Amino acid sequence: MFRGRRALLGLGGALGLSGCGFRPLYAPITAEDGSSADIRDDLAAVRVGNLPERSGQLLRRDLQRRFEGARLGTPARYMLQVAVAYAAEPLGYRRDGTITRLRYTATGTWTLATLAVPPRQIAASSIPARVIDAFNIPDLQFFAADSARDAMEGRLVEQLAEEIFRRVAMELRRERQQGRSA
Repeated sequence: MFRGRRALLGLGGALGLSGCGFRPLYAPITAEDGSSADIRDDLAAVRVGNLPERSGQLLRRDLQRRFEGARLGTPARYMLQVAVAYAAEPLGYRRDGTITRLRYTATGTWTLATLAVPPRQIAASSIPARVIDAFNIPDLQFFAADSARDAMEGRLVEQLAEEIFRRVAMELRRERQQGRSA
């Protein structure tokens, strides 16, 4: 009896999603003439512009792996320019005023344009991608504090890259659908 309810709820959820126009992000886009295009080809054609500083280099490398990793050797058609800003905020203090916990906020904005001459802007972030993480500063253990900060920075970069990648993929899919329907 319990399994029947779960199956019924799952079927109802699937029917509800199909009725609202839900489509998987990476599913092929089928045109009216029967041809289909894979969004992963467009994602592999995105190149990421240079980013300053160490955290920018880490973000660029992570984005390049996400975009180009699916289909190596795809010719470039798009350029992604990303700007990142970091802010630090102390969260915890000892009685003597020493900081014991720091929270970092990374905010990223991006612009996607074609590599044609002149370039045509495809999309831009209307709302900046924002991720938050924190780390503890242990008592008189400077190596541990550096390791914690490096790990936190890696998590921030990974989360920000995933958010930017997802938003760019949605914009490329929207662009492809509009191009196919027009």
